[in-house]
Amino acid sequence: MGTKKRVLTVVSPGGHLTQALCIMEAVHEFHLVTSMDTVVSEKAKQIIIIKGTQYNPFRHILNIGKAYQIIKRVKPDAVFSTGGPICISFAIVCKIIGIKFIYLDTLSRVIELSNTASFLVKFGLATKVMSQWENVANEFEQVSYYGKTFDICNDRNEPIQFSENA
Repeated sequence: MGTKKRVLTVVSPGGHLTQALCIMEAVHEFHLVTSMDTVVSEKAKQIIIIKGTQYNPFRHILNIGKAYQIIKRVKPDAVFSTGGPICISFAIVCKIIGIKFIYLDTLSRVIELSNTASFLVKFGLATKVMSQWENVANEFEQVSYYGKTFDICNDRNEPIQFSENA
């Protein structure tokens, strides 16, 4: 049973995207923003391609305007990401306009937070930051442990809460 919330999922392609799609199995309607034109999920109501920010810090600034346009058009209840710097522009816009931004750090960050998660925590840009590793979550007061995305896909009955109460 999926949540009835409309979620905008913003992720870099590859492992971040694979993990996000596991979470989106529990979501009724999600729109996907990524930086590579590829068929990734038939469940996504819409796939929006924007330019990546990995090697161009100025692209973050340009993507803030793009993020604002996308959020206003999609009207999500929440924005969700499992990583990649592509999500920072969306986190900034969410913070400014008051939309919930939920970040689940990538499974590959076993010892410490990713650069993106660290940035979000440092500047208070996310409503909620979660780690897939309990030892990492325990290192930061602002980070909670949620579990591993692949476990969530297969065994977990507690979807991420995208409502205002979570």
